[in-house]
Amino acid sequence: MEELKVTPWEVSGELNEASYSKLVKKFGVELITSKLLERIEKIAKGKLHPFLSKKIFFAHRDLNLILDDYENGKSFYLDTGRGPSGKMHIGHLLPFTFTKWLQDTFDVHLLIQITDDEKYLIKSTRTKKEIEHVAEENILDILSLGFDPKKTHIIKDYDNAKELYYYATDVAKHTTMSTIKAVFGVTDSDNIGKVFFPSMQIVPSFLLSAISGKNLRCLIPYAIDQDPYFRISRDVLPKLGYYKPSSIISKFLPALQGNSGKMSSSVEESAIFLDDSEQTVKKKLMKYAFSGGRDTLEEQRKYGANPDIDFSFNVYSFIENDERKVQSVYDDYKSGKLLSGEMKALAADSINLFLNQLRQNREKVKNHLSEYMFNPNDFVGHRM
Repeated sequence: MEELKVTPWEVSGELNEASYSKLVKKFGVELITSKLLERIEKIAKGKLHPFLSKKIFFAHRDLNLILDDYENGKSFYLDTGRGPSGKMHIGHLLPFTFTKWLQDTFDVHLLIQITDDEKYLIKSTRTKKEIEHVAEENILDILSLGFDPKKTHIIKDYDNAKELYYYATDVAKHTTMSTIKAVFGVTDSDNIGKVFFPSMQIVPSFLLSAISGKNLRCLIPYAIDQDPYFRISRDVLPKLGYYKPSSIISKFLPALQGNSGKMSSSVEESAIFLDDSEQTVKKKLMKYAFSGGRDTLEEQRKYGANPDIDFSFNVYSFIENDERKVQSVYDDYKSGKLLSGEMKALAADSINLFLNQLRQNREKVKNHLSEYMFNPNDFVGHRM
């Protein structure tokens, strides 16, 4: 069995509950407790996000401090991002759909960092021009989820290099080469851009505090492979006079073939892409989707399926907002009333409805992109 390896630049090995437990211990994060969920549910007026109840977002750092501040009338802001490595799939949207819920629930500002420089420097054969095109497409995909334009700010590393680099040098000054080597596995054969880039990635976690002159907490939703950046930031930021960033951490949406890996942009059959046609979605689910169903119709009717490991059910449950409907499908599938082919067809319909809505939203956003672009002047002396 391939050894589990999880870094911001590579994820390999089998992903299951045991491996996530190992990562929690290795990275030193905490599991989200029922007590924390109760606090969030109270703030959200009883509407807990399914990704929390289903433990998709399952771990955190200092989430309790964010809730403490909010309950005491203090603001915070959100920071997340996207490395424009290629076209986006449903798995890429997982942190963004949850981040939108956080923004709506807490009514806070959100920075979305597009790390086009990272994708040029690290494991890429694309030209800068090609990466720029991918970045523009990714931004439209992300914004199609419906973020608040008044409180959502897109930071493109190349376009906003002046602001980012100014503060990145503060991070770099307090980060040793031995730390970068230990955390990211950088070797002597890597280019020096790979060494410096983490300083750029860390800046948004204190950028609004630096610009506004008001020390604000920052909450960062991300998939667990991105954790190394924020372990460094929690060490460096207090040295600069800022709060350690808080985080809320997700698992990966499994690949079509099952829980042994995550969806990958480089493996067409492993993912449902946002530009897949309705027929392609159906074909991928029918041909590749890992099923929790039985081998025969008779066994399925008699023993039922295991929805928890079934790709089609899991994606359906991520997309469908009606929890009662999801529970009904879960019960029918588990009891044998619903067959595997029917589950895949139901998931395909749900996914296609979701993707078609995103495409409509995407066209609307095209004419309003400038409203979302980061402008530091919006935060100078700003009361948040």
